[in-house]
Amino acid sequence: MDLTIRISGAQGEGVETTGRTLASVFARMGYHVFGYRQYGSIIKGNPTMFYQIRVSDRKIYSHGQWRRVDVLIALNETALAAYRGMARYIISEKEVPLSEIATKHGNRIMRNVASLGALAALLGLNPKHIADQIRKEFGERGEKIAEVNIAVLEDAYNFASSKFAPVAEVKRLGDPRVLMSGAEALALGSVMSGMKFYAAYPMTPASPILHWLAEWGPKFGVAVVQPEDEIAAINMAIGASYAGVRAATGTSGGGFDLMHEAFGLAAMLETPVVVFLAQRGGPSTGLPTETEQSDLLMALSPSHGEYPHAVIAPRWIEEGLYAPAKAFNIAEKYQVPVIVLIDLYFTESLATVEFDPHRFKIERGELLQSPLVWEEYKRYKITESGVSPRTFPGVPGGMHIATSDEHDERGDVITDRHLPEVRRAMHDKRMRKLAKIAEEMEPPLIKSDGEIYAVGWGSTSMPLLDYSAERGIGLALFRDLYPMRLDSWAERLNSAKEVVVVEVNYRGQFADYLSSKGVKVTRRVLKWWGEPFSVDELREWI
Repeated sequence: MDLTIRISGAQGEGVETTGRTLASVFARMGYHVFGYRQYGSIIKGNPTMFYQIRVSDRKIYSHGQWRRVDVLIALNETALAAYRGMARYIISEKEVPLSEIATKHGNRIMRNVASLGALAALLGLNPKHIADQIRKEFGERGEKIAEVNIAVLEDAYNFASSKFAPVAEVKRLGDPRVLMSGAEALALGSVMSGMKFYAAYPMTPASPILHWLAEWGPKFGVAVVQPEDEIAAINMAIGASYAGVRAATGTSGGGFDLMHEAFGLAAMLETPVVVFLAQRGGPSTGLPTETEQSDLLMALSPSHGEYPHAVIAPRWIEEGLYAPAKAFNIAEKYQVPVIVLIDLYFTESLATVEFDPHRFKIERGELLQSPLVWEEYKRYKITESGVSPRTFPGVPGGMHIATSDEHDERGDVITDRHLPEVRRAMHDKRMRKLAKIAEEMEPPLIKSDGEIYAVGWGSTSMPLLDYSAERGIGLALFRDLYPMRLDSWAERLNSAKEVVVVEVNYRGQFADYLSSKGVKVTRRVLKWWGEPFSVDELREWI
């Protein structure tokens, strides 16, 4: 079974609640689920926002089709007019009196719940599964509200059952599956990776990470702070990391613009910090609630000057659970800032995942926590690897200077003197880390062989995986972006007849990046108008 349902209506009509409820129902029944929502930056209005739920009895990675859905639930006339031509089956006021049923029980707003009752009748789905989810969402405190909604659900189910026969018979498939958004995966993964401090100023689409951590972080010993702006957020994270805890911040492109100077500060202090950079359409305010992959070049070279850092871009929601562990480990082992590069499609989509708590390994690197009494402590000691021993404030013998100015091994500032030999040695020490970091960067996931390879990075890997499953085309999907280590994967791409780079930006930033590394790129498939790729588009364009 592979079923796609699009719920459409105005913001404020319960579209998101309906979508998440439905996704949760199918996940609890054991199905693989993917959910994606499209919405505007206004609180109410936008009559054709939608939540698209894809359900399957096999592993899926994306929302699937864009131009064709199995069922359209239209909560208003505008949504019906916009999408009716793409749907096999339609649920609207024309088929079921959703508003009348909801109003009978007290409030017209419950017509979204009525639509779920009609959907259950259409799919041969026992409405008990939906009722159980409604009770779960409202909890004991909302028992009376839950029962009113369930009455609406059952009335709509009974009406629809009397009017049309079910087109399917959807039954429980297996044990419940874990359902979470990309933002929730990143937040939980960070907690499991030992993060103890998170500071962020709200900015879509990074805000859901902050929302989850604000609710759940303190229960796991994580201090969560919303400061006055993004500059304060990253500086607080750097300070917390300097004090000895794993720390991170999160923002979108405009917020990261403000973080650049402090990002370079972390590099000069050789203090680890992780930044979740959630991309959206730019420049400036741009498309605040729509997706894009146009911050890659900025992530590859943020701030001014030269310094080592790393960039990783999780490719599917489940990988978002484990990407923070790698980011924090690299940050601490090599004492560098690390960017986890994501986007709105990743953070706000839902997917069923397999959660393995044993995959979280904490590596803190050259960290000295016992008294340092046997020799003079040199915080920035020149070493072959470029990594110097790090310690926390308060450790006996570990006193040193940490400054944004160039300095010697002890941390003493040299900018009041002309000491080119010290600058040369210290800068070379820091840059040597890149070679060691590169050894830890994994090659792309290569799937299948063929004359044509489709290349993607980050969240575009999700529709590419589903497209490849139906077409068998070769894939090269990148997570670890910088520093990039070339090995046999580059030879495979260079020997292919055609290498098609697929990304959500205008100029093909990753294609340019690969070309600069000597990797063949023969064609670019690009999209830059706020939407992720869908399988039907890839089928046509690749």
